[in-house]
Amino acid sequence: MPSGSVAAMTTKLDDASWHSDGEGFPPEAGPEAGATHIGVFLAWAVLGGHVSDDLEEESAEELAALRARELTGGRFVHESCDGKLVTDDLAPDATAFALAYYAGDDEDEDDGGLYLEDYVDSVSPGDGEPEDVYRVPDTWETYDLVGPLIDARFSQWQDEGRPAVLRQRS
Repeated sequence: MPSGSVAAMTTKLDDASWHSDGEGFPPEAGPEAGATHIGVFLAWAVLGGHVSDDLEEESAEELAALRARELTGGRFVHESCDGKLVTDDLAPDATAFALAYYAGDDEDEDDGGLYLEDYVDSVSPGDGEPEDVYRVPDTWETYDLVGPLIDARFSQWQDEGRPAVLRQRS
């Protein structure tokens, strides 16, 4: 490694078990429901060409099925990524974006990033109860509601000079 460079560290952005094992998770939803929102984001990365070469190599067949919409993002995350979204799965630009948009501000870990807020606002089927987010079906229709918002946030992030934390436009 050249002097002065810093080795990239893997950051876990989300883990389905954090949700399915957590308080407020509806048991009837099943553990896979904790991966739906993660899968929507990862599907956006896959469809936009924002995944790492390693993920492309390790999961080529599954990624082809996802691109053909034969496999949902949630299933992909659950089956191929052990329920996790990590920075190693993303290309460098997508990693920086995910840290700004998905992870958000480290000082308020309970709040998370703007992504989950956008996701809930787009797809929550109930009256805004926190557990309603886990009742969102893992379907391409769900992706089609959220994917354009992620695209818009990605453009916002680029337009604003790639800030470390992406916030609502004022």
